Amino acid sequence: MLSPPLSLRRPWHASGPRTRRGALPWRPLLLLLALALQALPHRAARAAEPSLRDLQVLARSLGFLEPAPRGLAEIGIVYAAGDSQGEAEARRIATLFGEGLRAGNLQLRPILVPLDRVRDSRAAALLLARSALPQAPMVAAAVAGRAILTVATDRAPIEQGLVAMAIRSEPRVEIVVNRAAAQASGVTFAAAFRMMIQER
Repeated sequence: MLSPPLSLRRPWHASGPRTRRGALPWRPLLLLLALALQALPHRAARAAEPSLRDLQVLARSLGFLEPAPRGLAEIGIVYAAGDSQGEAEARRIATLFGEGLRAGNLQLRPILVPLDRVRDSRAAALLLARSALPQAPMVAAAVAGRAILTVATDRAPIEQGLVAMAIRSEPRVEIVVNRAAAQASGVTFAAAFRMMIQER
């Protein structure tokens, strides 16, 4: 979290909390402004599309699954069916994978998965695009017990237990696993990985 951009120290010329009649004291106003500015980057980060660095973190995390996928594996980019903007976002995310994103012995190839086809997916993991987040409960039900990792770059679904993993690479790498959601989907992580991440 960024430090408040404004100093809350009393100006050198101020001898006391004097204000004009009817005016609010300046200290509370500056405090409110500082808190508002601190909150802005967090909201913007949550609204952002997954970046290439986010996907690289995801690819490395898949190597800690038990059993871990090897060779060529598919990752589904889930979007709301019939939502043209959602599909366009999913295609932009898929483009970041290029010919296939590599992490150790794993090469991830993206496939687009509309929400109404999630039950048919055999991908190693499903990354929920923003248009799919409102339907995260449906995705969770569709993958229950199938050992498919569900992932989002938004923290809300992980806090609600609707996806197994949340990732974010900016401003620092952050990986959060929801233990109950992972168990429900039949996903298990190596003990060494669990020591490096946050669990809910």
